[in-house]
Amino acid sequence: MTEFQNQTAAVIGLARAGIPAAKFLLSRGAQVIGFDGKSRAELSPDALELENLGVELVLGGHNFAGIEKCDLIVLSPGLKIHFEPLKSVIEAAEARGSEVIGELELASRFCPCPIIGVTGTKGKSTTTKLITEMLQACGVDAISAGNTGTPLIEILPLLKPESWAVVEVSSFQLEKAPTFRPKIAVLLNLLEDHQDYHPTLEQYWGTKSKLFINQTEEDFAVFNLDEGRVESVAFTGGYPLDLKGDFVYSSGESNTSKRDSEELNVFREDDVVGVAFPEGSKFIPLIDVKDVSLKGAHNIANLSAAIAVVYCVLGEKKYHEYKIKIVDAIRNFQSLPHRLEIVAQKDGITFVNDSQSTIPDAAIAALKSFPYPVTLLVGGRAKIEAAGYRGLMSAVKAEKANLNLFGEAKEMLYEVALSIGVEKSQINRENTLAEALQLAKMNSQRGETVILSPACASFDQFNSYEHRGETFRALVEEG
Repeated sequence: MTEFQNQTAAVIGLARAGIPAAKFLLSRGAQVIGFDGKSRAELSPDALELENLGVELVLGGHNFAGIEKCDLIVLSPGLKIHFEPLKSVIEAAEARGSEVIGELELASRFCPCPIIGVTGTKGKSTTTKLITEMLQACGVDAISAGNTGTPLIEILPLLKPESWAVVEVSSFQLEKAPTFRPKIAVLLNLLEDHQDYHPTLEQYWGTKSKLFINQTEEDFAVFNLDEGRVESVAFTGGYPLDLKGDFVYSSGESNTSKRDSEELNVFREDDVVGVAFPEGSKFIPLIDVKDVSLKGAHNIANLSAAIAVVYCVLGEKKYHEYKIKIVDAIRNFQSLPHRLEIVAQKDGITFVNDSQSTIPDAAIAALKSFPYPVTLLVGGRAKIEAAGYRGLMSAVKAEKANLNLFGEAKEMLYEVALSIGVEKSQINRENTLAEALQLAKMNSQRGETVILSPACASFDQFNSYEHRGETFRALVEEG
């Protein structure tokens, strides 16, 4: 295969997505240059191995030397393309006529099967896993990939024309994905996040909405109507969009006013999640909420969106045929680590690891997922302005939760909590997660829940949210 014969391609960022992208381009005949800000000593063995395969590595303070000779530039997710120095590098490359795309765009051009794209600020990973497992239970060759797991480009050899690629899609990936077209596109929510990456929140939300931009009348657009900004995209084509896909609405709430009799609707009626089909809109129950292992109303919304996707793949006849298998897959679903994960129950106290919570909305959802009394462990490196935490502190006040603050943002969070009216007696400030947890263990009573839901990034004290969650789990088990 020589699609890139006689072309020079750059891959910027040699980590989870960049390494397989470089290998893919090599296999298609390109001469490949790999750029990374890490030194040779800091680079992973897998990235260094690229050199043995024929990739030229340009590392450390490289100032993008040699990129001017590249016909194609492939960006790894998460690069700050709106800020210097990368902003000028991209603008200059495009002015020269070079194409600048992301790994997702590259992979999608060579994907042999239809793609299900799942985006949103929160819930992407859980919903992607739900969709994949339900489809597999129905005999569909569904394979998940994307943002936090295996990159789409790495699973291309596993995909056949009859497969379905279930892809978790981030805003980073959609920045440079001009032709990406999922057969089924899912928008879960648009919350305040990534102000350290996107120039404005409007630009962030608009980038998320690009998931639908290349869809045609033959495709499906699934919208979670529990979140106001998603509703805006669905009903007004917000940000702006010319939406062409066949609309499907999902909700985790018992709110029949959100139904549309002309479209497929998946929602909750009392304590049952079910489907209302177009043309008649009669509600057909699927599963009782008490049989769903996932915690929190937000996860019922994620489940509803996943069920909507499964229906779109199977069609009405097969959906009815496989209903029992779908229900079994939901009942047997194991949530992903670091997402409302109950790690222990000791002396009547429940310990919950929700380390993946890096914004206030996620911590609010965690707080509302467990009954009073709750101690909430919050802190780390803030990703948004102080005002963005007012809603979380209002929820803490309303739920009468205890608040153990830690890390870099603890003083800012303390001031916001006091400004909202949270009592000083409810708040403790500690330097580290270990200290905050130890205090929670000492002060909690039987029947209480201690939740690590930091509402902040982990990078003040940890390598990642996974590292933070694993540390929390180990600290819980120690005591």
